[in-house]
Amino acid sequence: MKITIFLSFLFIFATCSFVLGQEFPQMQRSIERRNRAIRADEERQRRKDEETGRPAAISKPKPAIMNVDVQIVLSRSDHKTFAEAKVNAINRVTDGEPLWLYAKFNGKLGDYVFAAPDSEDPARMKYMLFTEIGPQGDITSLNQYLLQFTKEDLSSTEIKINLAPGLPGRNRSIPLFLSTAGNAKRGVWHNEFRIANSTAVPLGANDYLAKSAVILDFSGGLAKYRKMFSDYDSVVLRGSPDSAKIPTPGTFFSETVKTDVLAKLNAEGIKPIKFFFSGDDWSEYARSTFNMRKERKIFATYTYQKAKECLYGVAEVVQTFDNTTSKFGNSVVTLKKDFPIQCAELN
Repeated sequence: MKITIFLSFLFIFATCSFVLGQEFPQMQRSIERRNRAIRADEERQRRKDEETGRPAAISKPKPAIMNVDVQIVLSRSDHKTFAEAKVNAINRVTDGEPLWLYAKFNGKLGDYVFAAPDSEDPARMKYMLFTEIGPQGDITSLNQYLLQFTKEDLSSTEIKINLAPGLPGRNRSIPLFLSTAGNAKRGVWHNEFRIANSTAVPLGANDYLAKSAVILDFSGGLAKYRKMFSDYDSVVLRGSPDSAKIPTPGTFFSETVKTDVLAKLNAEGIKPIKFFFSGDDWSEYARSTFNMRKERKIFATYTYQKAKECLYGVAEVVQTFDNTTSKFGNSVVTLKKDFPIQCAELN
């Protein structure tokens, strides 16, 4: 089963077809086309599996009762355990406050993840949970983000994720909250965080693994969260918003993406001395239910010389999911460059 087909779920994760179809006919037609594509691909993969004798690609998660088998809470502080975070749980956030998301599983994380082979590397399994933030009691979402885990993560009984201001490292933070707050308007907004492992369309109100309500009180403004959102990528890449610090290498690698970045550098007349990816995996996200647009991005760092200057730059690589082909499209590479470094850092 192609993982890219299933991840198209991120576009329509909270979309209720019969409701939105009445008010948004264009969206309804898009949903119907996507559902037809999903069914067709499932049938093709089923026939292929039968021919090759390969076992089913998807492992079914353990059944769960929402907010019972999986629980989530929000806190302003970094706690060692879910129990500590629960004692200090909050349901109201104001501009600039640190924010953490804690999750506890009845059993292990591996019991509840959505698992499937990576379509770009079938020998590799992907273990995922789908996170989103949206209005309380509403079927829509404001932002969605894909959490990806390693096999070693699956024995965990709890996870904690920083939502603001951000931290470097795999799954230590996600931009789900800041991408919402950074684009919000002044006011008081009643929202909820949600976690799911299902690709069902539409997803029922009680079909999530867990939800946690939160009031976003931005009546006094949100300049601090906007600054955090602006700095987020830098913080994740280098642990600081200071661009004078070169990003740290990650574990991600793709020869195809590297070729795309090198082609962009060549077009700009840059000959990299050192090249590495900064990050451990693609960051996959969807802006909102109504946007119906899923993207993924990764960063690469390169060093080079210009005359006698020693410099580095960062390439942001973004790919958009193409629903007609059920694949991510070509790389769009954006360069940030000419950051001075010590010449000893070139190699």
